[in-house]
Amino acid sequence: MHIKLPRVLVAALCLLAVPAEAEPIEVTDIVGRTVTIDRPVERFTISEGRYIPLLALLRPDDPVRGLVGMMTTLGWTQPGLEKQLYERFAEARDIPLFGHKSADSVSVERIIDLAPQVAIFGLADHGPGAESAELIGQLEAAGIAVLFIDFRLDPLNNTIPSIELIGRVLGVEDRAGAYTAFYRERRQAVLDRVASVTARPTVFMQVHPGRTECCWGMADGMLGPFVEQAGGINIADGTAPGPTTQHTAEFLIVEDPDIWIGTASGTAGEYARGDLPVALGPGMTRQTSQDSLRRYLAAPEFAHLSAVTTGRAHVFWHNFYNSPFNIVVLEALAKWFHPDRMPDTDPQRTLERIFADFLPFELDGTYFATVSRD
Repeated sequence: MHIKLPRVLVAALCLLAVPAEAEPIEVTDIVGRTVTIDRPVERFTISEGRYIPLLALLRPDDPVRGLVGMMTTLGWTQPGLEKQLYERFAEARDIPLFGHKSADSVSVERIIDLAPQVAIFGLADHGPGAESAELIGQLEAAGIAVLFIDFRLDPLNNTIPSIELIGRVLGVEDRAGAYTAFYRERRQAVLDRVASVTARPTVFMQVHPGRTECCWGMADGMLGPFVEQAGGINIADGTAPGPTTQHTAEFLIVEDPDIWIGTASGTAGEYARGDLPVALGPGMTRQTSQDSLRRYLAAPEFAHLSAVTTGRAHVFWHNFYNSPFNIVVLEALAKWFHPDRMPDTDPQRTLERIFADFLPFELDGTYFATVSRD
């Protein structure tokens, strides 16, 4: 039996059958490279799985759509969030890997085989960087556009442009704009409140307390510059160049900073085993987080620091350091440095709002802690 369809319906079906026409757009990545790509971008790769939360922020209903490869899994840095990812978006389990945990582990041939339109790398993450000229050349010769983002090396200046860049590439400018507007509002609120401070506390920001040998400090790079933005003086900044440098325990004792800050990379499992790394994040409560911090700071090189004895030793979750959600760190620092100017600021509550308003996941755990006063 032959059914004759109305002409309007036939025309509509024909339009649906035609692939979306490519729309060439020109973008400038975070290192100033001008790149032309064709939208819609239906196949792309990322360097580290830790950028999946960025994709979830921009496309909460389908964060890994079109993600055809990555160097590492999300579980390397955020196993709790990866579990939620797999539960809600089962296809994420099958994303191919093209490397491990270092730039020299990356297989260019594997990336080319995955046939992405765009390869997205972090400027200074564990994968290839902007200086990887040979890799960039090989990918571009294969017709793959290469873009760099950055939430790690210079997050003060690069967080918003990186979000806007990927929002444009994926055609979700409205989502990117909503979050960057939120980010700008929260940042400006901090800057306005600390702009007129005259008494700035001295601060030491220590990376991975308990996981690495004492004492690696963040200074000129990563989240180190957030200290000044929040109204503090970073004592590591004037003593050693670079984003991170190892300082001795004697340095800490002699300098005796007003405030000690740690970036806690320990997990609930490590805390339960009695391991030394200070733990925050999924599975950690306010009480267990404070106990983990107290246990670490009981060491002789810390126990008598003014910051510890006066209750001005704090930690935040380490994974904020390479994340579009680093705004909560700026709030936490300002709250800890100048509590009188930030009475209504609660970085944990801000993080809860980010999850509620922008992400398809549930927030689990505690992400900030303060040592109890003696």
